[in-house]
Amino acid sequence: MLKQIEQFEHYLRNERYYSEHTISGYMRDLKEFQTFLASSGDAQLVDLTYQDMRLYLVHLNERQLANATIGRKLSTLRSFFKFALMQRWITTNPMDLLHMPNNKQRLPNFFYENEISQLIEAARRDEAPDAPLLLSIIELLYATGMRISECCDLELSRIDFDIQMARIIGKGNKERIVPIGDIAINVLQQYLRVLRPEYVAKLANPEDERYVFLTPKGKKITPQYVRHHLKKLIERTGLNLAIHPHKLRHSFATHLLNRGADMRSVQELLGHANLSSTQIYTHLTKDKLRQDYLKAHPRAKRLTTQED
Repeated sequence: MLKQIEQFEHYLRNERYYSEHTISGYMRDLKEFQTFLASSGDAQLVDLTYQDMRLYLVHLNERQLANATIGRKLSTLRSFFKFALMQRWITTNPMDLLHMPNNKQRLPNFFYENEISQLIEAARRDEAPDAPLLLSIIELLYATGMRISECCDLELSRIDFDIQMARIIGKGNKERIVPIGDIAINVLQQYLRVLRPEYVAKLANPEDERYVFLTPKGKKITPQYVRHHLKKLIERTGLNLAIHPHKLRHSFATHLLNRGADMRSVQELLGHANLSSTQIYTHLTKDKLRQDYLKAHPRAKRLTTQED
């Protein structure tokens, strides 16, 4: 990539007439990016993808750089890849889907994967009479990324257990289809077999029978009910976790992206109208994400083999 960087420098100096100070900053940012690539498998310019750029953003965040500094480095890369497209060195811009939050934008809270495991295990071991109800809600929220309001409004007729899919009615009455994993399906079916018939027998309003989740008093669950019982679960089990239902949705999106899911697919699963709503999750870091990438990415593996 060194030759392309030199041509970009020539372009900035002789066609854009940038100052030497500005050019120096651009070159410093690009050489830093090149060093990162060399340590991450030495991908060629034409092979770079959004995932590579996201890993670089994670790397910058792990260094605890200011948002303004990270924004400047990303701006340099945007200019460089735009030039690369003009020169036909690449056919797609790996920066297209990368977004940097402004300084005022709050990043959503999420659970690390080990914390999710602790939470689910605590719910599984909980001896409260309605423990299977809360466990199935936790599993479903994390498995699908649905909003707590969507979970409360979920109707039995909207779940196809054979193909493990659910039709969710989201904001603006828009419908989306989301898959449900094996574990969540099994836990949900256990709740439906063991507890729900008992709750249906106590129905206060017959119309509530169509909803998946009912309280032990035979009422449709509410977001307040879920928040209260999640808090009680944390208190009973002594977990040192701050929890609210929406944090499971944030965790769903973050973990999918950290494991290489396409951002537009995550956008569809979350029911976001705009991609910018999903892009906020690209700035959330995960312990040892870069190390995991180096172990799992085919190009990184090839480099390791050569060095061995």
